[in-house]
Amino acid sequence: MKIFESLTISEKFVNPVLTIGNYDGIHIGHREIIKRVKDRANAIKGTSMLMTFEPHPMSVLKPNKFIGAITPVYMKKRLIEESGIDVMIIVPFNEEFRNISADTFVKEILVQKIGVKELVVGYDFKFGKDGSGNTMLLQHLSENYGFSFHIVETITVNGEKIGSNRIRRMIQKGEMERVKIFLGRPFMIDGEVKKGVGRGKNMGFPTINISTTFSLLPKNGVYVTETEVEKVRMPSVTNIGYNPTFNENRLSIETYILNFSEELYSRHVNIIFHERIRDEMRFKSVDALRKRIAMDVEIAGKYFGIR
Repeated sequence: MKIFESLTISEKFVNPVLTIGNYDGIHIGHREIIKRVKDRANAIKGTSMLMTFEPHPMSVLKPNKFIGAITPVYMKKRLIEESGIDVMIIVPFNEEFRNISADTFVKEILVQKIGVKELVVGYDFKFGKDGSGNTMLLQHLSENYGFSFHIVETITVNGEKIGSNRIRRMIQKGEMERVKIFLGRPFMIDGEVKKGVGRGKNMGFPTINISTTFSLLPKNGVYVTETEVEKVRMPSVTNIGYNPTFNENRLSIETYILNFSEELYSRHVNIIFHERIRDEMRFKSVDALRKRIAMDVEIAGKYFGIR
């Protein structure tokens, strides 16, 4: 996949079939749009293209309401490349870009700069200054400028519309099994292993402490997870929270990897969330905490079929 990180594009593409959107999460609704783009590109022997924005427009337009990205841009790049798109354009969402009118966006960027032959968007797509452009306007402009226009209608799961905002709320609530269905994959964060204070090791459950740049994390609590190190996935239990038993006031992410004892300090890891076990709890003693951790590990072992 070829990636452009601005609209400074001198290259000409063969029969561009383009989709535009935030594509946060690359959920199953997004994947349906991407499939349509690839199908249309194959049909006209064209180039499949995806345009997205960085930072997420909501973080600029409504920062008080934006709770964080499901997929930071580096993860979004990887997932979109895995989807089979030929060209990805990441547009810096700044003051200059946000003030481009809907008509100018189509005429100068889509038609003159990219040379779009076909455009595929979701049913609720909006664009241009103050979100003034919508699918009705795109239908009209496509006829004026001579490109084909396709709308992908609502994708639902059990009667619920699939959307990134809904998935963000599920993550905040710790509903990881529902998140997995809507994303079409488990939710994942990544980070670097940092040295902790060693409490887990003293209790017989040595944990790794993860430092992450993810702003959107599952609700505080204990989860069945997998820990991925250099593409090898291992069953694990992850706690997100403030360690109330020890009166800490710093959020931490601690993971115990089942049947694993190697040192991972400074290594990059992915934490893949499967199922919520329980809320974070304050225990009366370290021994009570140790017994509860043993139960959590047993639950995770059963999840993975480990006895």
